Amino acid sequence: MGSEYVRFGLSWNWEGLDETELQRRHGELRTWVNWFVARYHLVGRVPRCWDRHPGLVDELKALWYYHEEVTNPLVPVVDGDQVHDPSEPEDPEVLARAYHDWHEARWRWMTGPLADAAGYRECLARQEHVDDGHASDARAFAEASAAGVEEPMDTAQVLS
Repeated sequence: MGSEYVRFGLSWNWEGLDETELQRRHGELRTWVNWFVARYHLVGRVPRCWDRHPGLVDELKALWYYHEEVTNPLVPVVDGDQVHDPSEPEDPEVLARAYHDWHEARWRWMTGPLADAAGYRECLARQEHVDDGHASDARAFAEASAAGVEEPMDTAQVLS
């Protein structure tokens, strides 16, 4: 009996979503980021143009989904007696440790990737989006990599 596997698109992977769904999720993320920035005093540390930095969007999205998982987990509905006991959500049993871990992840992100991120400092300093050239550098890298695929690889050089 062989097992079949398929790739399952998880909720944080927004590639391939139709425009309506993408805009809905962006709106939800924007609402959460506004809360997050206000709650943790990040005005002046998260650039206002955060949504124009794909890497920053990915990092904030990861924090958002993590936060949702520990504060509003998806739980099954338990069917009750139709007459006397209506259906209700099952107790999620979220451990306090999971909530603590989310705060640890948030703190590490605020003192690590956010503080060290190239490209965001310019936006913060000018209080507007600044194109740091990353997109054109990334395109040039991809073009050079594609050109390198056509050339035979010197395995002795790679292994040294």
